[in-house]
Amino acid sequence: MCEAETPDFRIAGLLARIISELSEANEKLELLISLNRKLLQNQEKLRQTSDKIKSSEEFEFAPDVMALLSLPMSLRKTVMVLYKLEKATAKDIAKETKRLRAVESASANRLVRLGYLTKKREGRDVYFCIQPQVEVTE
Repeated sequence: MCEAETPDFRIAGLLARIISELSEANEKLELLISLNRKLLQNQEKLRQTSDKIKSSEEFEFAPDVMALLSLPMSLRKTVMVLYKLEKATAKDIAKETKRLRAVESASANRLVRLGYLTKKREGRDVYFCIQPQVEVTE
C-alpha cells in the first residue's frame, strides 16, 4: 500500500481543505458584516435627513408625488400651478396654464370634491388653496 493512500493522509488533506474553505467563508462573512454596518449608517443618515425635511416649514407645501402622479394630467397641471401660487382664483390659474377660465374652474372644483383643494369665497371671487395634508399618527 502506498503512503499517499493511508487514511491519516486523507484525513489531513480533508482537514486542510475544510480549514481553507472555512477561512474563505470567514472572509466573506467579514465583508457582509462590514457592508451591513455601512448600510445601517446610511439608513440612519437618511432617517435624520427625512426628519429634518419633515420639520422644515420650507417643505410644508411640497407636493405629494404619488398623489400627483395618480391624477390625470389636466388636473395635475392645475394642482402644480396652485403649489406655485398657493392661493388663486380660476382666472389666475387660467393665466398660468393658458387654458380657459371655465376649464380651470371645473378642474379646481373637481379637485375640491376629491379633497386636494379647498375653496373660499371672498366677495365675488372664489379662491382655491391646496388642502393641507393630514398626517396619521399611530
